Amino acid sequence: MRRYGEGKRIGVVSAPVLAAATASVITGTALVATRFVVSTSDGLTIAMLRYVIATICLLILVPFVERKGISPRDFAAIAALGLLYFCFFPWCISSAMEFTTASSGAVVLGCTPAATLLLGRVTGREQWSASGAIGVIFAILGVATAMGGARYGLDAPAWRGNILMILATLFGAVYAIFSKPYLDKYSPLTVTATAMAAGAVGLLGFWAAFGIPQGIPQFDSVKWLSILYIGTAGGALSFFLYAWALGQTAPTVTMIFLPLNPIAAIVAGVLFLNEPLSLNLLLGLGLVIIGILLVIGFDGRGSLKLGTEP
Repeated sequence: MRRYGEGKRIGVVSAPVLAAATASVITGTALVATRFVVSTSDGLTIAMLRYVIATICLLILVPFVERKGISPRDFAAIAALGLLYFCFFPWCISSAMEFTTASSGAVVLGCTPAATLLLGRVTGREQWSASGAIGVIFAILGVATAMGGARYGLDAPAWRGNILMILATLFGAVYAIFSKPYLDKYSPLTVTATAMAAGAVGLLGFWAAFGIPQGIPQFDSVKWLSILYIGTAGGALSFFLYAWALGQTAPTVTMIFLPLNPIAAIVAGVLFLNEPLSLNLLLGLGLVIIGILLVIGFDGRGSLKLGTEP
């Protein structure tokens, strides 16, 4: 299996690093847009619309990028991964919010890089390093600090929500690790579009079973524009950037940027929803940046380098 950029200078590795960071920031701002829209709807409906719109955007572009078809065996595997990441992943998150707090859920989800690192090590797909492990810890502490600290309830409903968030975290780690061979074989756009289409079909099924009986929500023009942003930027663009970054570097290097999601959401909330700016946010952001630098690592000359994959 090839190695990615061991000992390379920051100029060489900046593209995948910036792609992953940008995707995380976009996803965080999309969360704020979701908060704005969900007040007149529900999480399942918004998730369904997001991934249906995103899938349409990506599928339109696939014929211009992919020159070879996906084999039936690979298609089945990519679709299965898509159901995990683009269907059950958002379903677990939306369901968890019925039982636990958003801050507790965000802290659990911030553990995705740690889960990716551990899963990569267990499967022999990533090398373990002390700096990487410490970086993951710093990133998780950064999210916890930015959220003001999470207080996990001991009652049954809160634990049910936390378990659902842990499942979502595991789904994210599984997708990051096991989608990589297909990202090496096919274009990131093709893999993402195929996986997202499978997830969108799954969400449509859930919505038909549980959403329609609750009534179809009505949106004004501003909310429809927000939904379009959630689907195009927060769905198609962000996940394509994630997939492209995964195809260029080790999964943990990409997944370490996931803690930027809640950080970006808080910043966007301050700017657009007049949410208070706290010292916890600034301290948390600093810890996340330290974690990112530790996971990416440094060479002997003090320049950033990518993590490697065996």
